[in-house]
Amino acid sequence: MSSNDKQKLYDRIKASTKEAVILEEMKRLGFWKEGVIPTVQEELITKEASLQKSLTDLLAKQRILDNQQNLLKIIHKERMKKAKERRLQTKQKKIEDKKAREIRWKEIQDKEIIYLGEKVSKGLHFKDSNLELLQKFQLPYFENVKALADVLQITTKQLSYWAYNRPVSTHCHYYTFEIPKKSGGKRKIAAPKSQLKKLQNWVLHNILDKIPHNEEVHGFVKQKSIVTNALPHLEKQTVVNVDLKDFFPSIHFKRVKGMFVSFGYSEQLATIFALLTTQAETKEAIIDGVKYYIQTENRILPQGSPASPAISNCIAYRLDNRLKGIAKRYGFVYTRYADDLTFSCTEENAKNTGALLHYVKKIITTEDFTVHPEKVHVMPKSRQQKVTGIVVNKKMNIDRTKLRQFRALLHNISLNGWKDQQWGKALNIGNSIDGYILFVQMVNPQKAEVFRQQWAQILQKYGWPPLPQKTNPVVEKRTNAQDEKEQEGNNDFWIN
Repeated sequence: MSSNDKQKLYDRIKASTKEAVILEEMKRLGFWKEGVIPTVQEELITKEASLQKSLTDLLAKQRILDNQQNLLKIIHKERMKKAKERRLQTKQKKIEDKKAREIRWKEIQDKEIIYLGEKVSKGLHFKDSNLELLQKFQLPYFENVKALADVLQITTKQLSYWAYNRPVSTHCHYYTFEIPKKSGGKRKIAAPKSQLKKLQNWVLHNILDKIPHNEEVHGFVKQKSIVTNALPHLEKQTVVNVDLKDFFPSIHFKRVKGMFVSFGYSEQLATIFALLTTQAETKEAIIDGVKYYIQTENRILPQGSPASPAISNCIAYRLDNRLKGIAKRYGFVYTRYADDLTFSCTEENAKNTGALLHYVKKIITTEDFTVHPEKVHVMPKSRQQKVTGIVVNKKMNIDRTKLRQFRALLHNISLNGWKDQQWGKALNIGNSIDGYILFVQMVNPQKAEVFRQQWAQILQKYGWPPLPQKTNPVVEKRTNAQDEKEQEGNNDFWIN
């Protein structure tokens, strides 16, 4: 029997039973006659074969069904595996994306500043400067904030620290204290910390000092003084003095920012410069033993910053032009020394004094300044005329009464020493005396030389005067290292 025949026979037995196949073969070969009544054995064999075939069919179907379930399990397992791999990939991608964002954010922080606090950050995305204007004033150009920080020799993070507008903070960039005014009352001084003062000095020397000023301005201008301010008003029929009330506090953040924009700087850089040179008015509150500085008013020009005087002159540029124009219209000469405005005229134009004052007050108000109501003085030639402390009736001189008092003071000190002596409102009488001698020297060098000799003899005899027992709080002296330590150690330096 060939192998093919053997396989067919095996398949028949597998599909039925061995006895059924033998019976079929016996019938086929004639060993089992047709028509003979089947025996019980034959029926059983046939029935068994039929059942076996049904069982085989069922088993085949069961195998198919089992295979499908196994296949589904395999498919599900593969899907779970792929899903897990995708989750791992997604997780890894999120980690990589987060790292990429952190790197990108650090790069942005290294190059740009995109937020500096509420109400001041609106224009930080305007980064284009007016190169033509900057060249006109010969001002430094910065491609971006990083370039500015590099020139200032700090990082952009440090620049952000010093410029940030904090509504509430545990730190303040200024030391505040009060000094007595000559006219009475107290003057609030805000002295910047060492690093901020360094930045303000840079702004002063590299930007503000390059901006031209009006010839009528004599305060805080090189090679000008109270003497040059008084000279134009010498031997005039009428001298008019007008003081501006709260001159520095009248100059707020938006005005300073607009000033830097007018120089040609982008709104972004102008915002940073304005934040560096203005101070938020704050009040102190102690909560759970921690001192907080809470912003109460707008940012203003601080009295105590080295940049404030130059900024005030720039802000008052249009005011000076308008006052010069109205003064010329009525035949007056105009000068300004800080917040002290002076007008003078000859006899023929003295009748215009009332009209001049009317328009001067109007111009000052429209320029967002305020006239001090108690410091408007009209001085005719018949009485003593003083301009920034210098008498100008006939020749520049110093008030005689004041000079006699000073001579008496020096004489009294030379006889009795420092006990119960007083001059001016400085903490140390020595500083007051030194300052007054310098003032006299500007007006009358010969008289100042006499005072200087007397002063030298007093110092040789008694030494420098001691500080009084009760003094104002001493302003804390800080170093750059202390400022940097505070800066680096307080990443959460603002509270929203």
